[in-house]
Amino acid sequence: MKRNICVISSSRADYNHLHILMKKLQTSKRFELSIIATGMHTLKEYGNTLREIIDDGFKVNEVIKSYQRDTSKKSIVLSLSEQLKKAYSSIQRIKPDLIVVLGDRYDMYPLVLASHIMNIPIAHFHGGEVTSGVLDDGIRHSISKLSHLHFVAHNDFKKRLIKMGEDKKNIYNCGSLGVDAINDLKYQNKKVVLSKYKIPIDKKYLVICVHPETIKGNNKDLINNTLSSLNKFNNFHKVFTYPNSDPDSNTILKSILKYIKYNNDSQIIKSLGRYDFLHLLKYSECLIGNSSSGIVECPILGTPTVNIGKRQSGRPRSSSIFDTTPNVRNIVKSTLLAIKYKGKKISPKYVGKNSIGKVLKVFSSVNLETLVNKRFVDYKK
Repeated sequence: MKRNICVISSSRADYNHLHILMKKLQTSKRFELSIIATGMHTLKEYGNTLREIIDDGFKVNEVIKSYQRDTSKKSIVLSLSEQLKKAYSSIQRIKPDLIVVLGDRYDMYPLVLASHIMNIPIAHFHGGEVTSGVLDDGIRHSISKLSHLHFVAHNDFKKRLIKMGEDKKNIYNCGSLGVDAINDLKYQNKKVVLSKYKIPIDKKYLVICVHPETIKGNNKDLINNTLSSLNKFNNFHKVFTYPNSDPDSNTILKSILKYIKYNNDSQIIKSLGRYDFLHLLKYSECLIGNSSSGIVECPILGTPTVNIGKRQSGRPRSSSIFDTTPNVRNIVKSTLLAIKYKGKKISPKYVGKNSIGKVLKVFSSVNLETLVNKRFVDYKK
């Protein structure tokens, strides 16, 4: 009998990684793929990325809408309560043998909590990581404690989960699914990408991806200093992506839109989609901001990163990542170094080889009945 594997996706970020796993599950004779889409996928102001999942040929079994009206903490908490109300019915209709989640987004958490209470095994990808500048850190660790299988992207993360009391027999270092996704792509010519997004062919360009720091972050200074630093790079086109739906992201978005209004060498794109986003990163001179894409994907694509502030503190760094404090002088200095680094050989810290094969082997062979009887394993040095 096929095992029913239910993948939960709440944003473009996790879908970029989960896509390749979903494709393999969809075509496998050993599994039945079910999908629950929620969170940012259902918000029009973030590009209505639910359509991308459907256009990629997937059947979305359940859609749990996000009722997040804005990026205030009150709105986020109320939205989570609405998601939790609907989680039980959605999961009950699917009747999954295993739930799959990736990362640390708050808008997937209600479904993880419901699955835990319903005694359904949970497989968690990218646990054990640290990003000390955001609320995601606590949510990620909480999801790990509710999960039964762990697929980590680095041996350091495996060690951290063991310290958290997770059974090492259920922790697998398979690298990042994002690496497999990147290696699986057949890239289009650079001119095709530039033409599609109306980026001047005769100009090099920078990608700017800034999200809020949600723990004691000064997001006004973060974005304004980032934008001021860009004035030193008038010979480059600037492509901004939308910030995610975290608290205080409106502060960042308003400043970007104001900047674009008065700078005709810049543009903003709500959602590029998985395929185009990787292309845009690959052909850019560097990524500027504080996105995890700069830490995980960019080194694989050969693109340097200017990582600003504390949002990604704790993640392993490749030599192509230039960390900087959020002041104009340091951002400019790091950007100049990053641009010079373009074309040099990069050794990524997030790697993977046949990650999907390892994951599917575990999915098919693990004893799900004994898995749910989880125990805390005391850490021994």
